[in-house]
Amino acid sequence: MISARPYALKSVIVALLLAPMVALAVFNLRPADDPLINAPAFHFWVVSATALFAAVAGAIVIGSARSLRETRLLFLALAFVSIAGVFAVHGLMTPGFIADGLYSSVPVSAWISVFVGAVFVALSAAQLPRPLAHFVERAGGVIFAWTFIATAAYVVISMEAEHWLDPLPASDRSLQYVMALTSAALFAFGAWRYAQSYLFARLPSQLAIVIALVMLCEVPAILLWGETWHASWWSYHALYATAFIVLFAGWAVEVRRAGSLRAIADALSMRDALAQLNRGRDAHVLELVDAIEIKDAATLGHVSRVSAYALAIGRRIGLQSGELRNLVLAAQMHDVGKIGVPDSVLLKPSALTDEEYAEVKRHTLRGDEIARRTDALRALAPIIRAHHERMNGRGYPDGLTGDEIPLLARIIAVADTYDAMTTNRPYRGARNHAEATAELLRVSGSELDARCVTALLAVFEEQQPAAAA
Repeated sequence: MISARPYALKSVIVALLLAPMVALAVFNLRPADDPLINAPAFHFWVVSATALFAAVAGAIVIGSARSLRETRLLFLALAFVSIAGVFAVHGLMTPGFIADGLYSSVPVSAWISVFVGAVFVALSAAQLPRPLAHFVERAGGVIFAWTFIATAAYVVISMEAEHWLDPLPASDRSLQYVMALTSAALFAFGAWRYAQSYLFARLPSQLAIVIALVMLCEVPAILLWGETWHASWWSYHALYATAFIVLFAGWAVEVRRAGSLRAIADALSMRDALAQLNRGRDAHVLELVDAIEIKDAATLGHVSRVSAYALAIGRRIGLQSGELRNLVLAAQMHDVGKIGVPDSVLLKPSALTDEEYAEVKRHTLRGDEIARRTDALRALAPIIRAHHERMNGRGYPDGLTGDEIPLLARIIAVADTYDAMTTNRPYRGARNHAEATAELLRVSGSELDARCVTALLAVFEEQQPAAAA
C-alpha cells in the first residue's frame, strides 16, 4: 500500500494538469454548457495579480542568481519579466478602468505575452551554440536591461496610444494557430528539458517549474478555442495564475529545505547533462561537476583535485585504461549526492549536530540512487555509495570492511581524505602537506587501503624533485 502512494500522487497531478484541456473539449462540444461570466472588474484584478506574480518570479530568479552570466537564469528571468509586463497590459486596458473602450491591446497582449514568454523559456532550456552562449554570458546585463526597457515601453505606449496595435491582424485565425502551436511547443520543450534536471536531482523547485511550464503549455490552446468572457476563456487566466502559485510553492519548499535563496538558482541552472552523458557526450560531466561544486564554494575545485589524485593512484597501482576511465568518472561524481543536501548544513561554520551529520552522510545513498537512475553511471553506483567506507568497518553507509569495499572506492577514499585535510573548511583550517601525509600514514591499513596510501605518497615523492627543478 505504501509503495502505491507515489503513483497515486502522480495520478492526481496528471489528472489536475489534464483537467483544463478536458473542460475545454467539453465546452467546445457542448457550447450551451459554457456559461457567460461577464466580470470586467474581476478580470482587471486577476490579470493584474498574475502579472505581479510573474514580476515577482522574475525578481526571485535574478535575486537568487550569482550573476546574469548564467544563461539559463537570465532567459528564465526574462520570460517572467516579459510575461509580467505584456500581460499587465491585457489587464490594465480592461474596458471601464484606465481605458474607456475595448482596444486591440487587450487581446493582442494576451497572445504576445504567451509567445514571448515561451520563446524565452525555450532559450533558457536550450543548449546554445558555444559562440552564442559566450556572447550571452558576456552581455547578460545588457540583454536584460534592453528587454526590460522594451517591455516597459510596450506598457507605456499601449496605455498612451490606444490604437497603435490596431494594424496587427489579431483576429486572423491562421496567425493564431501558428502562435498557439509554436508557443505550446516551446513551453513543452522547456518543460521536457527542465524535467531532465528534476529526474537527476529530484529537487522540489525543479518539479515546480516543470508543472508550471506544463500549465503554461495549455494556455495557448485555451486562448485559441476559448469563448471570450465564457468559462472556457476564463480558464486560461486561472492557469496563468495557478502556474505561478505552484512555482512559488515549490520555491518556498526549496528555500525552507536548503536555508538559502541561492538553492533556487542552483536547481534551475542545472542542465540536463546526464541525458547528454547517456548519449556518450562526456563533456557534459563538467556541467555536473559544476552543479556539485557550486553547492559549496569552500570546497571549490575539490572534485577536480580528487579526480587527479585518484588517477595518479590508479596509474601507480597498475589499473588498465578502462578501469582508469571508470575511476576518474566515479571520482568526478563521488559527491553528486550532495546536490540534495541543504546549504544550511553544508555551509554551516560550526560543528554539525548529530541530525545534520546524518543528513550529510545520506549523500552517499542519494549519490547511489542518482547513479542507478543513469545509464552511464549505473555500473559506478557501488563505488559512489562506498567512497566513505573504511577498512575497519567504521565507515558509512554500510559498514563494509577490507576487500568488501570496491577497489575504486578505496582509491577515491584516499584521494578524498588527503584533499579534505589540505583545504580550508568552514569549521576548520587546512593542514599542511606534511601533517596530512602523517595522518594518512597513521590511518593506513586501519581506515584507508595501505596500498593506495603508499601509491599516493610515492606520487608526491616523485613530484617533489620535479617541482624543485
